[in-house]
Amino acid sequence: MTESKHNQKLTNTVNELPVPDKDAALHSEKVRQCLFDKIADKGSISFTEFMQTVLYEPGLGYYSAGSTKLGAEGDFITAPEISPLFSQSIAQAILPALDAIDESSILEVGAGSGKMATNILQHLNHLDNLPEKYYILELSADLRLRQQQYIKSKAAELYERVEWLDSIPENLNAVVIANELLDAMPVVRFKKEKQGISTEHVIIEDGEFKFNYILNSDNNDSSYQRICQRLQKIESENAELNPGFKSEINFNAEDWLTSISEKLNSGVILLIDYGYPQHEYYHEQRNNGTLTCFYRHRHHDNPFIYPGLQDLTAHVDFTAIADCAIECGMNVLGYTTQSNFLFGAGIAQLAEEKAVEFIEQDNIVEQIELTNKIKKLTMPYEMGEIIKVIAFSKNCTVSLDAFHFNDMRDHL
Repeated sequence: MTESKHNQKLTNTVNELPVPDKDAALHSEKVRQCLFDKIADKGSISFTEFMQTVLYEPGLGYYSAGSTKLGAEGDFITAPEISPLFSQSIAQAILPALDAIDESSILEVGAGSGKMATNILQHLNHLDNLPEKYYILELSADLRLRQQQYIKSKAAELYERVEWLDSIPENLNAVVIANELLDAMPVVRFKKEKQGISTEHVIIEDGEFKFNYILNSDNNDSSYQRICQRLQKIESENAELNPGFKSEINFNAEDWLTSISEKLNSGVILLIDYGYPQHEYYHEQRNNGTLTCFYRHRHHDNPFIYPGLQDLTAHVDFTAIADCAIECGMNVLGYTTQSNFLFGAGIAQLAEEKAVEFIEQDNIVEQIELTNKIKKLTMPYEMGEIIKVIAFSKNCTVSLDAFHFNDMRDHL
């Protein structure tokens, strides 16, 4: 049975994980050697570089190589894989934005298997509200091929409307959608020390990867200054962090949002991801951060196991993302849980219509499965609470009704 990232079997040692096959093990060894070479050259690498390498190193990284990531044969399952009703709800939620933007298009960043794009296009076609173009920005050649094959097989009549991109186009008029994208961006890992802030690095000791915390005293190091300035802001607005407190900062997510904003002429950005507002993210009880590793539907906290074969993620600080958007001149349209957003977008009505079909077909099995899928998407102990949805607008006046069910902007 496939499970979401939030509701997977917890394991802490390599002995409790499935053993990779021969080809996968050889691939992981190549990634390991790549890391060894980088560390040998520098003495140590930042955790940010470690995460960048194991996930995105060309031809080797988790998202750059050809392994299956999603579904029963992969490592985790995302909401679009659970039920088409998720993507249909997203399609309904963005209708006001598509109507408010001249010559509107959709840009999905990191489209996974292509199911979300397919279901959104099919539902918008059903509603007679197709965008001019459905762009997909996908850096993984393997995933891009899988997306093309899936969309062509499931929605051949809409395939010509889809265009794959290598970079964000200029002067974009679009609704930008990113589902579980930000949590896979390489993060800075830090530790609060009595003497200041140390950053997490990776070294080699006795032939194995080890963490090493470096207290940087170079005032001319701009990246280190950025970390210290952010933590000063966090402590001034929340509570002072105790010595020994470890966590992450996702500057890559903020830089990505800034780059999107710079290219967006008019539109809406919709982000769906695991995360918390800042006062919860840096709460004293969450004193070891949120870094999590996923392998074959099990999760643990050791990023050194099977490099290149497992996914590494860190939750999103949605307060920082909202602050970044405002600094870019965008408006925050809403922020809420996935459960609230889906109900506000009409998933209950969509599910009821589907249930009626199954009742007419006397299909009890499908009725039960439909109920279970809705529970996975919306219940607090599944994906409903831990995944949040936030949206921003630029140069367009629009309101998204899906946030009206329970807008939680005051929690940011």
